[in-house]
Amino acid sequence: MTHRLDGLLRPRSVAIVGASDKPGSNGAAMLAMCALDGYAGALYPVNPRLSEIDGLVCYPDLAALPEVPDHVVIGVASRFVEAVLEQAIALGARSAAIFASLYVEGDPGLAARVAAKARTAGMALCGANCMGFYVPSEGLRVASMPSGAGIARGGIAWIAQSGSTFGALAHNDRRLGFTLCVSTGMELVTSVADYMDWALSQPETHVIGLFLESVRDPEAFVAALERAGSLGVPVVALKVGRTEKAAQMAVSHTGAIAGNDAAYEAVFERYGVARVQDMDEMAATLALFDSPRAVSAGGLGVVSDSGGECEMIIDLAEGAGVEFPTLAPETVALIEAQLEPGLHAQNPLDAFGTMTDLVPRYAAMNAAMAEDAGVALSFFMSDPRDGYGYAEQYTAALILAAARTEKPLALVTNYSMTDERHLALRLKAAGVPLLRGTRNALLAARHVMSYRDFLVRGAEVVEAAEPGPWAERLRMAGRLSEAEGLEMLRDFGIASPRVAHVAQAAGVAGALAQMRFPVVLKTAEDHAHKSDVGGVVLGLNDAAQAEVAYVDMAARLGPRALFMEMAPKGTELSLGALWDENFGPLVIISAGGVLIELLQDRVAALAPFGPDEALRLLRRLKVHALLRGVRGMPPADEAAIAEQIARFSQMIAGLGEACAEMDINPMICGPEGALAVDCLAVGRGG
Repeated sequence: MTHRLDGLLRPRSVAIVGASDKPGSNGAAMLAMCALDGYAGALYPVNPRLSEIDGLVCYPDLAALPEVPDHVVIGVASRFVEAVLEQAIALGARSAAIFASLYVEGDPGLAARVAAKARTAGMALCGANCMGFYVPSEGLRVASMPSGAGIARGGIAWIAQSGSTFGALAHNDRRLGFTLCVSTGMELVTSVADYMDWALSQPETHVIGLFLESVRDPEAFVAALERAGSLGVPVVALKVGRTEKAAQMAVSHTGAIAGNDAAYEAVFERYGVARVQDMDEMAATLALFDSPRAVSAGGLGVVSDSGGECEMIIDLAEGAGVEFPTLAPETVALIEAQLEPGLHAQNPLDAFGTMTDLVPRYAAMNAAMAEDAGVALSFFMSDPRDGYGYAEQYTAALILAAARTEKPLALVTNYSMTDERHLALRLKAAGVPLLRGTRNALLAARHVMSYRDFLVRGAEVVEAAEPGPWAERLRMAGRLSEAEGLEMLRDFGIASPRVAHVAQAAGVAGALAQMRFPVVLKTAEDHAHKSDVGGVVLGLNDAAQAEVAYVDMAARLGPRALFMEMAPKGTELSLGALWDENFGPLVIISAGGVLIELLQDRVAALAPFGPDEALRLLRRLKVHALLRGVRGMPPADEAAIAEQIARFSQMIAGLGEACAEMDINPMICGPEGALAVDCLAVGRGG
């Protein structure tokens, strides 16, 4: 079956406009790179000054070619790009690549014109301002810079919005094998999502790696993630720019802590994307995902040749969120039969000893560790180097062990600069990846196990709540009063305390007549964060105290106020919401009260979701430990809290873009569930 990008990525013929015979030039590199890996299609250099380059006929322009090329490499300066593109379109070429930046002084509309013309013609376009692409299965490199041969075929599709990171993985790491490497550039026509869709159409694609600065086609991007999930192809993303603040000043605490990164966090959470923090973690994670073996239930098994490094591994694993299962008695017996005196069978395992029968002993121990019922995948962690006797034998042992188990095995270096290229290639041929760096490997293990859990978990089928009158009220009012916000929450099944309004001292007694003491007094004047201006008074135990507090607050902040029954003591959470222009309604769950911005303890998710997902999100927070009960406090009812969080998400989804921002802060959580005691709701016009 053909794909709309086949003309770009699997062209039958390529024309190189700007090809040159000048050694060291970009024009010479473009032609050489196309042929470097054995591309079997026709190559047509185009340059009006030359009649032949490297034995190939050189043509004066595209119109002189003997056939219409599938792909046109436009390797000319920015000011000439538009004219060449017009020639390619007139001929009926299916695709093009543009290396130039399209920045021409005095012509700010050039890039937009080029994009419009290519789109109108239905032409796939790599770039502009890109470094090209490699398709190892085709032996094709479209590039403007020279590089060495040897990019291996494999299961990784590497799609990068940074030219440097594109080259970093493609040119340096021979452990990795690719279905596609592409530098997307400006994505004038063809976006990250389009390349993902093509990669997912290739049966050899095992994993997709993304380096993202932004997503230019959010709807198509989400569709590609959905397709990847349905095919069981993991996606690994390095999204930069996470520390930038949102473009508009946020009114709510939620907006202040979210920045512009919460939407990506939520999308990645929804679709099981493994988010990595740097290129080393990316490489390790891609290599482990590209292993031909599936990860089963269980945790990580580790065999090491160093007691000291075992201790380091244990320390680092805690921070990486990786657990080591206790070995079954039968596994212990198998391993102990291979250990030298003074060593004990455990996980992680210090197996160091003499070289006596090293290969068969280490093969047996690694196979036994992997085959333990509680182990999902197993690492042998060492400091291997080419030509080192121990390392050569460890490698042979691991290859033997791999033949005795169907579970994933990997050799891990505890130092990322070990010189083990030849060992890595031997292991790769046996289906055993080599991962560099202890922390990188542990994080990669966590990512593959998290993706396994994501696939098993499946998606809850949850619908948005009916918005009733509240969407329109948000649009009309701009910002709801706190009392209106709490009323809205109650309408959506979210519990809150009894509330009474007051606008003058004479009304205090009547407002309190139906309320249970103690109560809280809050200003109802226009202050987004009441506690910051002294607009909250807690623990008023009778009407006299309440009246004194009201008179003082009215003098300082204005007469409008409300009384609220005090919630019981408990752990404070915050539920927040934002409408993202690209991805829609987001929910942010975080530590509450005054700690919300201080701790930065938060998770983000796309709305709506159900109680199971709410509970899983809740348990990812550091503050979740308080819900279990500490210092004599009883444990909270987590199921009831999760139900309230789920209802909040369904409300936010129902309100849609009418709700720009919302905070419930705090939501008091305890043995009887959750109670929303403050609500700030801002409509689109607020």
